[in-house]
Amino acid sequence: MQTLLTLTIIVEPDRQRFARFAMDAVEALGGNVFAAANRLEGLMRRLREDCARARTPVDASLLLDDLSLCLAWSDQREPLTTLKQPPLADKAATLATQLKNASESADSTLLKRRNEQIIADLEEARQRARAEMEQLETLLEMKKSELNDSIHAAQTDSLTGLYNRGGYDTRLREAFLRCKHQTEPLCLMLLDLDFFKSINDTHGHQYGDEYLKRMANALHASVREHVDHACRMGGDEFAIILYSDMPIAKRAASKVLSLMDNKVSIGIAQMRDDDNIESLIGRADSVLYEAKHRGRGQFVTDEVSEVRIKAV
Repeated sequence: MQTLLTLTIIVEPDRQRFARFAMDAVEALGGNVFAAANRLEGLMRRLREDCARARTPVDASLLLDDLSLCLAWSDQREPLTTLKQPPLADKAATLATQLKNASESADSTLLKRRNEQIIADLEEARQRARAEMEQLETLLEMKKSELNDSIHAAQTDSLTGLYNRGGYDTRLREAFLRCKHQTEPLCLMLLDLDFFKSINDTHGHQYGDEYLKRMANALHASVREHVDHACRMGGDEFAIILYSDMPIAKRAASKVLSLMDNKVSIGIAQMRDDDNIESLIGRADSVLYEAKHRGRGQFVTDEVSEVRIKAV
């Protein structure tokens, strides 16, 4: 098998030139020109369609295989005409040279059109890539938003809208590590509603749910939005993670007591240099127990000279 010509097909004039070279080869080799022309029309249509699908340059070749003159491109190989007798080797070589020379000599107009088409194709590819990138970025932002919403939903108490126990654990760990690293103050406030079981049993669960929502509103009103974290640990147990020192934490506790008619027991612990998360939680829990022991409706801190304070 001998390759007579290989031509890169980029634009429509390239296909037209290739078709003309194919018919020149049929005539030079003594093939049936009329039958080849009819056959060539269908083959060029298929080549055009394949080039359009590929959206990249396609190499098309004229092959001489014994008595068959074939067209080949991509994974296609189709006979164009069948010769009556094999051509002489010199004749085939001469034809190959002539076709090569003819394919390499293009006029300036054709070259300009090829260059313009290449530039247009590149620009189209850039615009398509830009559009696809924008679509991917939009999709990524949407997926990130969905993920954040899913994480938030998983860490949020459905009744009160506060962080649930899982959210509390995550936020406390993040706050503790950040404040330790940056030597910033951090206070942990643990809160229990006083006699909530009795309130729930007396007035019913619907009233109890509304009472829990009231507590959540009181916590939100007492801390800084998007800074501190209010959490419901479960049942009538709540917590506040405050990026602040003890004086600010005391003011927040006083406001919660005021909004809840002094029916909350509160324990407040401030992070110390030698603390770990467990020791901080342990001190907050200890002073919460002390607040209950002293008669409830008040807050107690882990300060050395702690004073019993009750909102008025």
